[in-house]
Amino acid sequence: MSRRSAAEGTTRPELLRALGRLADPAPDHQLCELLGLPAPPPAHVHTEVFLLQSHPYASVHLGADGLMGGEAGARVADFWRTLGFEPPTGADRLSPLLTLYADLGEEELRSDGHRRRALASARGALAWEHLVPWVPTYLGVVVRLGDPFYGAWARLLLEALEVELSTLPERADLPRALAASPPPCDAGTRTALLESLLAPARSGIVVTRADLVEAGRDLGLAVRLGERRYTLGGLLDQDAPATLRWLGRLAAGWGEYHQGLATGPLAPVARWWASRARHTAGALTTAPATDAEGSMAGSSA
Repeated sequence: MSRRSAAEGTTRPELLRALGRLADPAPDHQLCELLGLPAPPPAHVHTEVFLLQSHPYASVHLGADGLMGGEAGARVADFWRTLGFEPPTGADRLSPLLTLYADLGEEELRSDGHRRRALASARGALAWEHLVPWVPTYLGVVVRLGDPFYGAWARLLLEALEVELSTLPERADLPRALAASPPPCDAGTRTALLESLLAPARSGIVVTRADLVEAGRDLGLAVRLGERRYTLGGLLDQDAPATLRWLGRLAAGWGEYHQGLATGPLAPVARWWASRARHTAGALTTAPATDAEGSMAGSSA
């Protein structure tokens, strides 16, 4: 790993635990220095990255509606119960999942025989079923937001995740959350578009508030600040064809990002996400200007 020398003597479980801690508010400066990361930014940047722009929850990325909780969140909570733990609040949040992974790894190192094999199996299931399906996509969002500290943190975590997967038996099958995923992006009507585009597991992309502000600026449209669906609806009201083309380019960029990860242990998952993003890019080029529920036309740029 590119920063391994900065954390010399740190075990892999310790590294994952440390990176999980840095996803919480008020990162430890000494820990950042140990890992070779830049000095952490002010607290408001953490709020912007983790609360306002991106959301480090499995359910947000894997659920049919792109919201916290639901079936996707319950799936992670059930995994905690299978291991004999009461699921914590926010059981599908990145930081607790990385801590759990580190706990399993450290206990595995202290064990032998049947218990060691059982812990290795649990660690592998946690990685493949509950981290790999969404964390690389989430980290792509963090990098795109452009903060130097959290961008470096995201790249280091992605590297660490790839190293972890390289220690596990190679998998060609899809994680269950992706194999049983909701249908892809539907741009047939305005309502279907708004519902599916903002659900990453359906669209293969993550549309942030920053993306919508950038779209408005690029297209010369007024941006109505609020929930993303409200903001996106406002852009469509003003100029649907231009907005759809802009989103199509965004989806194409996401397809390239996913495809760039389609080597090594992440390959099956990255190819799945790339396929979703490419489908979305294509669907947006043929989306109708209107639907039965109201106008999506606007002007034509």
